[in-house]
Amino acid sequence: MKKRLIAFLLVILLSPAAFSQQNPQRLRGQNAVPRPAIEDVVLGFYISQFQQVADVSDEVFAKVLPFLRQFIQDRFEITNRRRRALNQLQSLVQRNDSDEEIKRAIREIDKADADMQANQGKFLSNVDPFLNPRQQAKVRMFQVMSDQRIRQMLDRIQNLGNRPAVRPER
Repeated sequence: MKKRLIAFLLVILLSPAAFSQQNPQRLRGQNAVPRPAIEDVVLGFYISQFQQVADVSDEVFAKVLPFLRQFIQDRFEITNRRRRALNQLQSLVQRNDSDEEIKRAIREIDKADADMQANQGKFLSNVDPFLNPRQQAKVRMFQVMSDQRIRQMLDRIQNLGNRPAVRPER
């Protein structure tokens, strides 16, 4: 199952359709995958796995789906904001900028961390009323497992995108 999921994600992300949507400003490198494609794949992963793992009916899933979509969208926005703040902090430290500038960047990171926790809490408080305690537990376990899997897959994909092209021997 895990290998099929990774293969599925790679096929989607490396397909010509994914690359036709490239936005150079949002790419990390020449062969990197555009962020919207990655966000779509992550959202697709959560949607495809949530109903099965949480063992919810179609009716309950339909009620939970808007909250799931919003949770993932907000999470990407917060993660991007945090990443920008970390990059800025790194630049400030390397340039030996003022303590005030460094403190401001630290506050931005801390705010993003707090927003991430708040997003998690908001999602769970929105979906828990539709779930029984066993399903609530499964959702929490699913989130931890999904985060680990998605991080691993994105790392692999990013590493594939950053590898130099291999030229055929002549």
